[in-house]
Amino acid sequence: MSVSDNRVADFVDASTPGLGKADLIFVFGSTLPEAVSPAAEAFRSGLAPLIVLTGGPNRRRPAHIESEVHAHLLQVQGIEPERLLVERRSRTSVENVLLARPLIEERLRSIRTVIAVCKWWQRRQVHVLAAGLPTVERIYAATWNPPGRTDGRDYDRNSWTSSSDRARIQGEAEYLRKLLTSGELPALLRTEAGWVRVRPGS
Repeated sequence: MSVSDNRVADFVDASTPGLGKADLIFVFGSTLPEAVSPAAEAFRSGLAPLIVLTGGPNRRRPAHIESEVHAHLLQVQGIEPERLLVERRSRTSVENVLLARPLIEERLRSIRTVIAVCKWWQRRQVHVLAAGLPTVERIYAATWNPPGRTDGRDYDRNSWTSSSDRARIQGEAEYLRKLLTSGELPALLRTEAGWVRVRPGS
């Protein structure tokens, strides 16, 4: 990859060096079953007692409720229904958090640390989560590699420039930069212990 391509990948990459104990695992909505794999792995590792699943009706298949499909997949893998919190109406990343928040706050008294499950290039979702859950101080990211939307071919951080999602990822970098520059999303710093908020004056 070129230097500029590497900069794009570095900028949009949501991943953190590792995962730690958290109050919950937050899965952003997706039509793809792969989205729940990192959540299941983190849960089985004992990193969090609760998995929050988000995502409402699929735009192309309204009867397909993303979070319900993911809940079914996790239950088939032996995860108890009482360990799942399911939000069924959201259609965007912002709505994923906005509509899940009251469900989370009804279930948990305090939320300080979260494991966010998102595509590797969806760093924006980590910032959206921080904006929507203001008590959260630390966000770990458990990322997954999606197939290209157009051709269905698998790719990762090292091969994205040859994927059909290349333009999409470049656009994501521009959009995230705009949101951070304008202050519409909170500034976060990637550390060895997850993403943490950038405090004023620091």
